[in-house]
Amino acid sequence: MKWIFGIGSIGLCANKIKQIFALVSISILGACDQSVPPPASPISPPAVTDPAPVVEVQPAEEPAPEAAASADVTDVSEVVQDLYRQMKDKKALQDKLWAAANAINDYNHVGTYYNEYHIPEHSCYVLGRLLKQDKYIAGTVMTYDPDYVTATTENAQDLRVMAVSLSNFNSVASGIIGQAHHERVIEWNLDCVGRFGIPRDASIEQVGQSSFYVIRAEGRVLQVLGDIEKGFAQKVSDAVEANPKVEQVALGSGGGYVLEAIAAGRYIRSKGLETSLWNNCYSACPLVFMGGVERVNWSPYGDLGFHQVADENGTAVPVGHPIYQAIFNYTSEMGVDPTYVLKRMWSSPPSGMTMVEGQEDELCDARIITWVQRGCSKPN
Repeated sequence: MKWIFGIGSIGLCANKIKQIFALVSISILGACDQSVPPPASPISPPAVTDPAPVVEVQPAEEPAPEAAASADVTDVSEVVQDLYRQMKDKKALQDKLWAAANAINDYNHVGTYYNEYHIPEHSCYVLGRLLKQDKYIAGTVMTYDPDYVTATTENAQDLRVMAVSLSNFNSVASGIIGQAHHERVIEWNLDCVGRFGIPRDASIEQVGQSSFYVIRAEGRVLQVLGDIEKGFAQKVSDAVEANPKVEQVALGSGGGYVLEAIAAGRYIRSKGLETSLWNNCYSACPLVFMGGVERVNWSPYGDLGFHQVADENGTAVPVGHPIYQAIFNYTSEMGVDPTYVLKRMWSSPPSGMTMVEGQEDELCDARIITWVQRGCSKPN
């Protein structure tokens, strides 16, 4: 998470600020249920609470599958053909499993719990193949050992669940094959690295386009994927204004500039839009997410990650820095528990990350999330 201004650009007494925010840190870390703001500073509110100036940049249009494939920077044609072969084989097995289950009983519903079964694993497998990270993806390979003999209700359910997993593989593979290389890299780094036995050093350097702004669901959803860079808030605004049917902003990001995140969140709230987690949401990204009038998380759940604010050199700014007052003010304004947010941020250095799984009740208790599928709910 980057602070957008240099530390020396705020003409305030550093020692006095440290004293004030030291009191804040003690209050927050020692009494996390408090909802009162930190002690008022004798100076005017810091300028960083206002949205930072941004540069107008037109949002990228969603590429057609053919165009996305041609944008690949590596030759993966053989991998794509192999994935298509796997999809064909899995469809055949899926049909066989359904037929075997139906021969036992005619109950065709496996339950909504399994709607997203194995989607995270399938996604990382397909991404790993297309990004030539095969050595890391053994933990994402799903195997199936169907029992075609036992004629019980339980076995029929097992057969149908396997069929759902196979169907999800084909849906995931079809979507990812149509993505541009840069989008695959972002999703691999966000959702796969650090999971399923994939090590942290399997992260791929992002080259070229760093973020995507895609209109989905017949114009109702704006998917924002990638870095929160300079100009981010303006790009979100441009995309929404150009697509007036947008109702929800779906996020996935490794973070970036704090003030851009705050400005984007305030804009989202001013438009009365919802936010959701399309992918994992780290660093400054949760601040954008908090801008939603309703903040929802569907299965398979995106996770949230928090850490300390850093300056442009990657050095953690002091607890008493005015940027934390700006974050306190913003989260309070959004109806989120600021003490929870700051405690989570302060618990990891800029080089680390405090992870909170997206279905945890504590996120609803802090009003960061207002609704989780099959989970907690605290609507505004």
